[in-house]
Amino acid sequence: MKTNFKILKKKIIYVWEWFIALTTTKKILLVGMIGLALFLLRPKADESAVSYQTQGAATGEVSQVVSETGEIMSSGKTDVASTITGIVTEVYTENGDEVKKGTPLFKVESSATAEERSKAYASYLSSKNSLNSAESSKKTYESDMWQAHEVFEADSLDTELSVDDPIFIQTERDWQAAEKKYLDQDEVISQAQAAINSAWFTYQATIDGVVKAPIGGVVANMSVAAGQKVSATDTTLVISSNAETWIKLAVSESDVTTIEPGQSAEVAVDAIKNSSYEAVIKRVDEFGTESSGVVTYNIYLVLLVSSPEVKPSMTVQVDITTQNKSEALIVPNAAVKPYQGSKAVQILSQKNGQPIYVPVEIGIEGDSYTEIISGLKDGQQVIIGQDTGDTQKQSGTGIFPVPGGGGGK
Repeated sequence: MKTNFKILKKKIIYVWEWFIALTTTKKILLVGMIGLALFLLRPKADESAVSYQTQGAATGEVSQVVSETGEIMSSGKTDVASTITGIVTEVYTENGDEVKKGTPLFKVESSATAEERSKAYASYLSSKNSLNSAESSKKTYESDMWQAHEVFEADSLDTELSVDDPIFIQTERDWQAAEKKYLDQDEVISQAQAAINSAWFTYQATIDGVVKAPIGGVVANMSVAAGQKVSATDTTLVISSNAETWIKLAVSESDVTTIEPGQSAEVAVDAIKNSSYEAVIKRVDEFGTESSGVVTYNIYLVLLVSSPEVKPSMTVQVDITTQNKSEALIVPNAAVKPYQGSKAVQILSQKNGQPIYVPVEIGIEGDSYTEIISGLKDGQQVIIGQDTGDTQKQSGTGIFPVPGGGGGK
């Protein structure tokens, strides 16, 4: 034992003498290296210690809102166009005048020649004949269809003919072809009707006439005067009425399933600072429109109170409240996690203080809060985030105050 001590003492003395013999620079470097080694090899604190942020489930209001951008379709204003190409000879109204539907507005003398007028009328008569012919053909096709159907029915009752018999197959095809021809004729009639309407409009533009008010209201933006030339379809004035203000917007196929007529909405007009208008859903399109692989559905709303500041084609931001509940058990969205194909929240175990999953059934999902239908009790603490050392980690929107209303907005 004494021998070992003497050997250790000699080694210490040797090292000390060696250290004393070093230059000052080397001494400083050596001390620094020893200090660094001691720092790196020091016992480390438990870095895995995590503290969790929790919040109690509470009773409050939650809303599900669909937000989209749309535009004003109309604002109680109707553009009035001249139906005649020519010279204005008389003007019967001016800005500010109140008119009724059918009130004469101004008179136009057509600038069309007699030849142009005759050609336009001949075109109208030709279109009219085409429509009559299309309607007559439909009656013929209807008769052919029923005759073919009677033959098919007779063959289907014939016990000697099977469904695979060529005669039976042919009579069935004849009936289906006749039916298709009859149904397709509706499109031909529609095209003929459109042609006759266009021809009549063209003819009307060639004869003298009086332009009348299409609706009742107040005349504004009058842009015609006696002696002025106008063309058919030119907008000449505007009639402002108390008609409803309509809004149109497109929503995704996932959102349209939650929207239905009668739901309320809040509308903000981009061009009007701090604007807020109440609206109601009036109509939801049954069929969507596809663009670049994305399907959207048009939604139509009406402002509950119209405003003269709101004008057609203005851009609006619309928030549609699709679901709302004022007395719901809710938790912050950050607390709800995917779990085994469903949803769950995490709570701290009373045994070891570690997080455990608790399956829950959720209801309305708002912007900030989610309704819990079952799985939690009022006041039960759920994990909404965690602190690791000095770094705060949260999943979702973070720490929320206990809601007093409007949790989903």
